[in-house]
Amino acid sequence: MYRGARQFNEPGVIVLFEVAPDKLIRDAALFRWDLRELERERRLKIIFTTRQVFQQELQQADSPLLAEAAEIGARRIFVDGLIQLPDSNGGDSREAFHLLAEGLHRENLTAMLALESTSVDTAAARAPEEFVADTLLRLSIEPVQRAVLRSVEVVKSRGHEYALGRHSFRIVNGQGLDVYRRVQAPRSLQRERGAAFDPTSRVATGIPGLDELLNGGYYVASTTLVVGTSGAGKSVMALQFVAEGARRGERSLMITLDEPPAQVLRNAQSIGIDLQSLIDRRLAHLWYEPPQEFEIDHHFAQIEAIVEDFKPQRVVIDSLSTYGSSLGASERSFRDFFHAIVALMKERQITAVYNIILMNWVELGNTFRHAVVPLIPLRLSAWFKSRISALAEVAEAHRRGRRQWVPMYAVNLACPGGPIRRG
Repeated sequence: MYRGARQFNEPGVIVLFEVAPDKLIRDAALFRWDLRELERERRLKIIFTTRQVFQQELQQADSPLLAEAAEIGARRIFVDGLIQLPDSNGGDSREAFHLLAEGLHRENLTAMLALESTSVDTAAARAPEEFVADTLLRLSIEPVQRAVLRSVEVVKSRGHEYALGRHSFRIVNGQGLDVYRRVQAPRSLQRERGAAFDPTSRVATGIPGLDELLNGGYYVASTTLVVGTSGAGKSVMALQFVAEGARRGERSLMITLDEPPAQVLRNAQSIGIDLQSLIDRRLAHLWYEPPQEFEIDHHFAQIEAIVEDFKPQRVVIDSLSTYGSSLGASERSFRDFFHAIVALMKERQITAVYNIILMNWVELGNTFRHAVVPLIPLRLSAWFKSRISALAEVAEAHRRGRRQWVPMYAVNLACPGGPIRRG
């Protein structure tokens, strides 16, 4: 209602049954919405009445409520706390709501009606109003791993296409609601068809010897998993990849959930990489989000915004393992996120490297094979399986005190069975 009056010059009427106008004005002020000023400017009218009077007035041609709406040229109306409307003639409540909708339509008012539901069973909670309304939005709040998740679902909206499923949202101070499309929801056709299509260009890793093993580096827009035990050197490899991009004038984005920025900068400095200088020159962008209060739709929306603004040519995520633990036991949520992030990078032709702490083969294969199959024909070879097994044996020996060199393997998902030197 506030933005309708302010931004679109569409005055509005707010109808209250239980919440006093002064309390509504006070609560709105927390979002920096000055409803009193809108009232003084005759762009908003707040009416405190009863449900029965409201229903009767909408059915009258000389309704005082509609007269006040017409006086300020109202185009929007918000009714807070509506319940199932009884028919004054003892008829069906659906018919009563239909009469209400007709009255609003007759006055050319775009209406938003808030109905409170206390039932957890959405099918049982359906009111007759749901069948009459043109659009139905269902807001939910539920506990998720001791946190709280708010979501919105477009149950129906007549006359146009809309995004299905439950999308998360937050209530932001000074702004109101901010909605984030669910991470697995389809985006543009261009994104779904994105691929590493250039067979000749290579992206150098910046690591002496590794580019030779990879026949010049990674393919442009390819997806690479760097798999290794903790302390094997995955983060060092990522920093060298970023530094090499800067040396070539290419922008790099590094996303980390494991280490705060100060620690990443310190680690980079210890191997001779002045990451802060690269950031100052806009050749690198370091983004950190603490994994404690993690909401995947919001997180992915932030990544999309950063990619749109910074336009990197290289991206490193350190590490995917933290995403797995933050998303809990739902393997599907993790696969959906990985699929979405791979599609985003391929759409923008970004060469992406993902660090991940070594898992057992079954877990690794099940997670990433299913996540990537819709994008590329992933088929990890028996050679890689044997290397995973060998790495697990060496790691076990390392834990028992028999110090050995612990290897790290980079798996390029964009060229399975491609010309990678083995050994």
